Amino acid sequence: MTYALRVIMITMILGFGLLGFGTFAVAEEGEIKAMAPWKGEGHAFPIGNDRVYMVAVYSGTIFVDKGEGVLHSASIVCPATVEVDLITGKKSGQGHCVITNQDGDRVYADYTCTGDLRGCAGPFTLVGGTGKFTGITGEGEMISQLQARALLVVDGFESARQHGEGVAVWPRLTYHIPDTQ
Repeated sequence: MTYALRVIMITMILGFGLLGFGTFAVAEEGEIKAMAPWKGEGHAFPIGNDRVYMVAVYSGTIFVDKGEGVLHSASIVCPATVEVDLITGKKSGQGHCVITNQDGDRVYADYTCTGDLRGCAGPFTLVGGTGKFTGITGEGEMISQLQARALLVVDGFESARQHGEGVAVWPRLTYHIPDTQ
């Protein structure tokens, strides 16, 4: 192969690569450390002599370490369920989160956690999104701590309404956003 032919071949390969033919580029991937102060409201129902089941919604704002990145200052809303064993004080829960950035683009996440009456921890998985987050995936641990709680008993019904405040922390949340072009 002549030198001129090699130069033409290399130029064509580089040109196709820059145009996106035959390659898949990653729009963005990384790892963040974040936290979100949250407020929650839910209803707790007795489901046995020593068990309580709660249906709740938690919401807040995510703050990314160093104050930068596509999720910094995004709102987060998480509907969830929690089951508590009143004898042991242990709880387990699961939920889904919708994270919305300032442009209205969303990230969808699922999580589970186990813990006690003060908080819980478990896997947090990014499962999709809209706009610039289309196709996002990722994972990390979410640790949630309860800071304050107020209970209101509903008359004539064996349930209690709970208001709570706390903080959720993601010490290491990795994400991958594919190129959508």
